Amino acid sequence: MNREVAEVASWRIVSELFRRYPGKFQLIETHPGGGMYDCLSLLLDGGHLADLNRAGTLHVKEKPPLDIWRLMTEKSVRDVLDLVCHHLQLLPVPGKLPPSTPEVITYRFIASFLSHSIFGRDRWDCRNGHIDTSGMESPGTSAFFKHFPGAEERLRESTPADPLNIPAHRFWFIIKDCRPFLCMETTGRAWNAQGNSFDVAGLYRKEKRIWPVVWQVAGDLLP
Repeated sequence: MNREVAEVASWRIVSELFRRYPGKFQLIETHPGGGMYDCLSLLLDGGHLADLNRAGTLHVKEKPPLDIWRLMTEKSVRDVLDLVCHHLQLLPVPGKLPPSTPEVITYRFIASFLSHSIFGRDRWDCRNGHIDTSGMESPGTSAFFKHFPGAEERLRESTPADPLNIPAHRFWFIIKDCRPFLCMETTGRAWNAQGNSFDVAGLYRKEKRIWPVVWQVAGDLLP
């Protein structure tokens, strides 16, 4: 699977997982194995639960890896997500999906926006505000914050929901060619490179669908 498709698929799985279980997990970016791996990692009750390696496998402690990308060539996203939930020993969600929280809306926005890059000429990525180096060097806060004064100001505030008590973990940057174009906060806020801020969660409550929100916030970045 090429890099763009893997990035989009990773965020689709994560966003739909959080959509099924809002508030259950926290999400961070890690690079275990001395930086050999590039993972979206799930935390549960402050502890490390699983790593979704963007090369294509889900790793859960003391279980064999789940080859997600191979499964996605054979099954629908919903079926693959069912297998992921089973692998994580999660109980099925009864009935309708729960209402999307600001955090869930943030991840759905990221997954939807990145989907436009599949097989496109531009390479888009989404990176966390906290840089994890897995012991190779000191971790730290992303330099991308300097491009978004509003987010940089918010970074000074701690919240009880900060993963591992690190405020930078609740921010995600949508980037192209190592240049940040959007900063997303899991509280449902966003900032663009022109200095504009957006209440993404509020827009979603009004629109009831994620794509109209993507167009309002980032339409100028879409082809």
